[in-house]
Amino acid sequence: MRLPHAAHANQPWRIHELTDGFRLEDVWVIRTPGAGRDDFPSMLGALGTSDASSREPVLYRLLFAARWKLGAVLGWDLPKNADSAQGPSLGDRLPSDLRNTRCETDAGLAPFTAIYELDDECAFELVNQTVHAVMHLGWVRGPGGDYELRMAVLVKPAGPLGRFYMAAVAPFRYAIVLPGLVHHWEEAWLSREHRQPDSVPAAMEGSVMGTTKVPQDVLDLSSLPDAHYADMFSLPTTVDATPEQWTRALFGDVPTLGESLIWRGLLGIRLSRGRSAETVAGWQIADRGAGWIRLEAGSWFMTCNLIVRTTEDMVSLATVVRYERRLGRLVWPPSSAAHRRLVPGLLRDAAKLQARAQAPGSPLLASSTNPDVSRSA
Repeated sequence: MRLPHAAHANQPWRIHELTDGFRLEDVWVIRTPGAGRDDFPSMLGALGTSDASSREPVLYRLLFAARWKLGAVLGWDLPKNADSAQGPSLGDRLPSDLRNTRCETDAGLAPFTAIYELDDECAFELVNQTVHAVMHLGWVRGPGGDYELRMAVLVKPAGPLGRFYMAAVAPFRYAIVLPGLVHHWEEAWLSREHRQPDSVPAAMEGSVMGTTKVPQDVLDLSSLPDAHYADMFSLPTTVDATPEQWTRALFGDVPTLGESLIWRGLLGIRLSRGRSAETVAGWQIADRGAGWIRLEAGSWFMTCNLIVRTTEDMVSLATVVRYERRLGRLVWPPSSAAHRRLVPGLLRDAAKLQARAQAPGSPLLASSTNPDVSRSA
């Protein structure tokens, strides 16, 4: 939950004396039921060791992967010189009593680096070509008596580029990034001592196989014989589900806000609105056959097919892209790198969802076969 700026500014944090000239962007609260005054190190440890990232929504992971790939291409993430307008690292100008107090865990915040850690607060920073950003974590007694984690984000933009960058990413930060981070940190606290594996057959835990040399019999299922790009990822599975059930488990019945931002905003893909037996997450079901289904969608500069194929012990997702304009050759290659990195997790998440849906008495069983019921987030 987002809090007023006063929730950070009115606390006697040491970070205040280090961030003169920084702008306070956000203050969020992470609920930690049952936490006490001395549990701040336990919370940091939970953040650093939690496996919650493996269960993050695929669009959350895709957004981050696309951001780092774009940053690498454009040089956004190159370090700034110490004499830059943003100033040197805060870690290089700490008061004497804060030196040698760096966090023992990165709290899962890489590429942020630790500045200091005290009994009730710590700070991390990131300095690159766009911003000097600081993430501050503070331990505060909440209204109900339990202690809670408060996260503040402070930034110093690097000139016009930094200001443009902050404005451009704001919708993604508020719709996807920060709410997702808060959710997973709350999950990390709740599961810190009793992490249970998902109830999934062992065969599903095998590695996902990926290739850009897509078999011809799969390419023959596409409507793009002259495609410029194709890949396919396959997951061994014992789940018995139809191609359409797998497709809805992968993408949902309707596009989420995050999916709309990526597909419509970044790739310009035209998506159908509303739930329909003829669409999956806004993609049109263009064709299907024994053991396969094909989704189609496109923008003015590229056309895409998503093909899900099932066999007795395997589910596969193939992506086929044709560039319609020169812009497609510029937009899709960096996006495809993020896509290839994240599809394995997407398949594993879908397998877990299918396994839970098919468990006896599961309320998800009906939704896995009913296009009028949206996939559970």
